[in-house]
Amino acid sequence: MKPRNPQARIASIWVGVGVLGVVGAVLPSVFGMEGMAGGFAIAVICGFLTLCAAITAAVFAARARVLGRMLRGDGVLVHWTYPTADRAEQTEKEFDEERKASWGLLLIMAAFSLVMGIGFLVADPDAGRYVFFAMIGLVALLAAVATLAPLARRRKRGRATPEAIVSCDGAYVFGMLHTWRLLGARVDDVELAGGAKPTVRVTYSAPVLHGRILLTRQSYTVSIPVPPGARERASEIVGALRGDRGAAS
Repeated sequence: MKPRNPQARIASIWVGVGVLGVVGAVLPSVFGMEGMAGGFAIAVICGFLTLCAAITAAVFAARARVLGRMLRGDGVLVHWTYPTADRAEQTEKEFDEERKASWGLLLIMAAFSLVMGIGFLVADPDAGRYVFFAMIGLVALLAAVATLAPLARRRKRGRATPEAIVSCDGAYVFGMLHTWRLLGARVDDVELAGGAKPTVRVTYSAPVLHGRILLTRQSYTVSIPVPPGARERASEIVGALRGDRGAAS
């Protein structure tokens, strides 16, 4: 049976959202709705939704290709499985990290949406108010997503197969994909953290845009639990990822 690729499914969903956005953008003209009567507002909102959906679909399509190679075993460095009891601890760690990341992304998109809404309101108070209130609604929707998405992923991890697949392109840990080969991402550090339960910790970063002109790199860390008796193999994985990082840089 072919393993399911959840990243491909998400990409397909966002393609559908983009199609709905295009339909919504052209509906005002189809039904003869005047721009000043709300037609412009609907077209702008749907156009913005289409743009976001297209970008998101492209990102998840790229992630789907990475995960597809890993599920086929192409270039896989290690494939570990774990006792079911280890899943709960890893799930809570990932939940805390993703909740912080979701709210960080929300702040960026909320700022962009509000600037657009205020711009329309200042340029044309009569018609712009529709865009402004629509953007307020969009921010509320994004806030709901930022709250619910990490919860949904935590639930997904709780049901996922307790496994980790690691390659030079990324890691698929407890049903969640981390990639460091897309959109300018790179591996910054790899270490084998000791203790009673050793983990391979991979820190990677990707460029993010703050505001409109400030481009910085945001760091992420994924912890990959090492099964009992696999410390030597874990050291080899650390060496392989460090060597790949050196080659990439």
